[in-house]
Amino acid sequence: MGRIATAVAAGAVLVTVGTAAAVYAANDTEPEPDLPEPDMQTAQEMEAAALEGTGLEIPDGWEIVDVRTEHHDERAVTVIRHQPGEYRLGGPHATVVLDQEGTVLGFTRLATEGAGAALLDAEEAEKRAFDFLHTVAPDYLAGLSVNFVQQHDETVTADDGTEVEISGMKVKMHHEGGLYAWVIVGPDGGVLTYERDIAWDSSEGRRGTHMWLHDSWIAAYEGTGPQPAAPYAVAEP
Repeated sequence: MGRIATAVAAGAVLVTVGTAAAVYAANDTEPEPDLPEPDMQTAQEMEAAALEGTGLEIPDGWEIVDVRTEHHDERAVTVIRHQPGEYRLGGPHATVVLDQEGTVLGFTRLATEGAGAALLDAEEAEKRAFDFLHTVAPDYLAGLSVNFVQQHDETVTADDGTEVEISGMKVKMHHEGGLYAWVIVGPDGGVLTYERDIAWDSSEGRRGTHMWLHDSWIAAYEGTGPQPAAPYAVAEP
């Protein structure tokens, strides 16, 4: 399917609307919903309401550089990206994924400050993850069980080309409904990444759900980078 991208006069902000290939679990045949037009003011209001009281924070000075409406499997979502400079895949960023009801389906904050600090132990990381979920999604939390807790590393490229490794403790969970979720807890106890309602395509040995927090996947989706290997989802516009 095609993708329509339109830059609008909103400072340095790119506002896009797209459609993505349906990548679902084998028994999922629901059609993708129509996507609303992306709107900066609506996105700002949704984000402020969704993040209030959750402890999820956008670093000071990181402005919105991209707003897009896309899909998270069969759900229409708004993807809001913040960066310390202009839009650039691969760099430090904070991204929020919200469904039309304002549910936080994804969040990441990849900042270079504090990189290399000592990580929490597994027990403390799990406690922090569950404390966070109790705040952001108490009803969803009730159906979760822990798969594992282990270190997770991400790499971002600073403006000067230096690669910086950002590490946290990943608490991966399985929901009784069959989907997955995880919270990656940073050295300071804050949430680096949160994703929920993630489908796994067992026949392909890879994720089925779109990956709006992951820049290499977005690059492939936009046609500016190679298709990522499994376990990443297939990225097709």
